[in-house]
Amino acid sequence: MNVLALKAEYDWRVQVPGRKFDYRMPPLLHDALVVSKHRTSSPEEADLFYVPTWDFHGSWGNPEVYYRAHRYISSAFPFWNASGGADHVWALARDAAACATPWGSMLEELKSSILLSNWGGVTGLSGRVEERCFRPGWDLVLPGALTQRVVAKSPHWGTDSQIADGHARRTTRLFFSGALCWKISTIARDMRALAAKCERSFSEPGFLSRYSFGLRYRIFEKFRTAPGFRFYASDFSPSMPAGGFRLDDEILRSQFCLCPSGTGWGMRVFHVLVLGCVPVITQHDGENPPVAQAFDPEVLHWDEFSVIVRREQIDTLPALLASVNLTAKQAALRQVWTQLIWRGSLEEPLRSRLPGPDAFEVTMAALRARLGLKAW
Repeated sequence: MNVLALKAEYDWRVQVPGRKFDYRMPPLLHDALVVSKHRTSSPEEADLFYVPTWDFHGSWGNPEVYYRAHRYISSAFPFWNASGGADHVWALARDAAACATPWGSMLEELKSSILLSNWGGVTGLSGRVEERCFRPGWDLVLPGALTQRVVAKSPHWGTDSQIADGHARRTTRLFFSGALCWKISTIARDMRALAAKCERSFSEPGFLSRYSFGLRYRIFEKFRTAPGFRFYASDFSPSMPAGGFRLDDEILRSQFCLCPSGTGWGMRVFHVLVLGCVPVITQHDGENPPVAQAFDPEVLHWDEFSVIVRREQIDTLPALLASVNLTAKQAALRQVWTQLIWRGSLEEPLRSRLPGPDAFEVTMAALRARLGLKAW
């Protein structure tokens, strides 16, 4: 059999501009695991069993890959039936993880297992508590996959004085770029049209009826003209700069960066953190626990290096930011940033230069802490 030579761009590991790399957490985890000291070839020695499924659907598409994997491992191996799947680990990069969608439920397949996902919300994209969403105290939230291009720009690579100089040049108080309401492709050209769009988004039925829990629009409406706040709403054309803008440059000149949810999880919080901007996390529907962040609380404590804003605090956002010790938050960012980067997504020399543990190593530590296991 002849193996055809395809262009390198067809390899999922190649980071082509314009191609979504965000959802590559499962294969990055898989690649790191198979060559790590944590892997054992002896099932009798295993504390956990990893199910290597790769799914790049985002929010959309049939979860058939999980159905098939479940049928196979529950019939081909004795380990699933011995524990009911409780010692099996699945990685999902879907926007709302295992929460049910119109394409199907994964309750039966994943109800007992540990889920590693990018979404730490107990509700699905409808804003309703779903049958198999994130379970605090059992599942783990993992970071998405940043590209080499973004990581290479991180000020954290620099010396203490270089980092301090960079922070001194941050003149934007709070920055945000993104859509405000679903559908993100529908562009409003005045505030009346924007309000109608967002009201329609929240009043019509559908599994995407609670985009960002409504907080993107609420914050924009209330604070778009606040001193030092710079909001670029991609679905509200009057807010967009006429000459365009460079996203990374805007982040690098900002002290705080707004990080709401969207259609589930997003890369914004990891992107801004790596570029030295303190995340302001507004991911709370007011009824359920705020959306859990990566490795919190097993390894990381996000309140140390970000600003977590509950729904009832939104109206006091400027005063809340004024009360924050910005210097302390920035210093804390430098202590944790590598733990939210997948070393396997980097090329040399950055791969070897990345100091401290990366996202894979922290995943293993978080699983160990979660299960109370002995050191591996």
